Amino acid sequence: MERHSCGLLAAWGTAWLAGRVPYDAVIDAVVGSASHRVRGLPGHPQPVPLGWLLTAAREHGERRLLAVLPAPGDPRGLPGPGAFTAAALHTGAAVRGATLGVVPETIDAEVLWTAFEVEAPPSAAAEPVPVSEADEQLQLAVRMAADALTRLDVASWRPDLASLRAPERGPQLRMPPGHDQRALGLLDRARRLAEILDLAFADAPGGAVTSGEAGARDAALRPLAAAVRHALAAAYNESRH
Repeated sequence: MERHSCGLLAAWGTAWLAGRVPYDAVIDAVVGSASHRVRGLPGHPQPVPLGWLLTAAREHGERRLLAVLPAPGDPRGLPGPGAFTAAALHTGAAVRGATLGVVPETIDAEVLWTAFEVEAPPSAAAEPVPVSEADEQLQLAVRMAADALTRLDVASWRPDLASLRAPERGPQLRMPPGHDQRALGLLDRARRLAEILDLAFADAPGGAVTSGEAGARDAALRPLAAAVRHALAAAYNESRH
């Protein structure tokens, strides 16, 4: 849930900052019927509605918001050491601009975002991967993961192999007008693969397999998991700005 919330906020927030969509469209797309609040916004000691973040971003001179989906050992998209980076690594999902970042946490039925000052200026390493590069990396990672699982030859993983090679199409995603068409296709595949990986890792060691076999499976899937995260971030962040 946090991954998709961050992606929607980055894509729709960027479109709003560029004047391409109205404020209400951003709120409808990101919040929907859920409860979203932000704590830690400068000048606001109490949590406030998520929409106030958009106003704060514009006041801070932000022109673009980026979805960041890091993992321990893979801080791609993060600006450098600091409280925001530490929180984003812990959660695995965040949104950042040049000076302001937010990290979500789901508590019961509410998404509570914590705002941070982005301490270090963005570097080249903090820029998102281009969609074309992320797409190629994802296709390669799928082939390598499928080959690795085939060599392991555990019968109970054969459905995983079929799902990796041909993930089902998900529901039509609501993204802002003008979002790159190739990015939409990549986003659809990457989200489905992310769901498959979430189930695979949650099922470890799984029925009728040893812990050693489960560890080998996880090792085969980790590079794919990284490629999926990079693909999601690239797809969410590929918009006109």
